[in-house]
Amino acid sequence: MYMRWVSVSIVTACLSTSAWAAPLTATDKVVNAFMDLDNNHSGSVSQGEYRSMVEQRMNARFREMDANRNGEVTADEYRQFWLAKKAQWYRLER
Repeated sequence: MYMRWVSVSIVTACLSTSAWAAPLTATDKVVNAFMDLDNNHSGSVSQGEYRSMVEQRMNARFREMDANRNGEVTADEYRQFWLAKKAQWYRLER
């Protein structure tokens, strides 16, 4: 009886691990990435948590564009930024 309980316990443990779980879909991965914004682990993303992510990305992008670090982006700076980055974001050659 003990061996049967051990066998059932092992099988149950193996089946409940992520190795045996169904693979995540692309949507699952996007939702998981979004839920990673839930810094206080409340189970939902607040507007403040979302805003924090947007501001971090905005500041990083602006730093990339502002080549001379004067807090302003000129047309020339933006043009250079666009030429360097557009291939990463868009398939312009069709």
